[in-house]
Amino acid sequence: MIRARTALSPHAFAQGLARKAARLAEARAANRLLARREDPRRWRMARLLWPLFTTKD
Repeated sequence: MIRARTALSPHAFAQGLARKAARLAEARAANRLLARREDPRRWRMARLLWPLFTTKD
């Protein structure tokens, strides 16, 4: 059996997941809005293409 230990508490881990989920949801909503408007900028905005990699966490 493989065992793993983390430096994060379960609460901190859950908070990190919640922050990432919120960032993904915001990017998805913005992308859908721009798609409805047929705005081609949505393909050039890094925060919409890679929402988890464009900001520091």
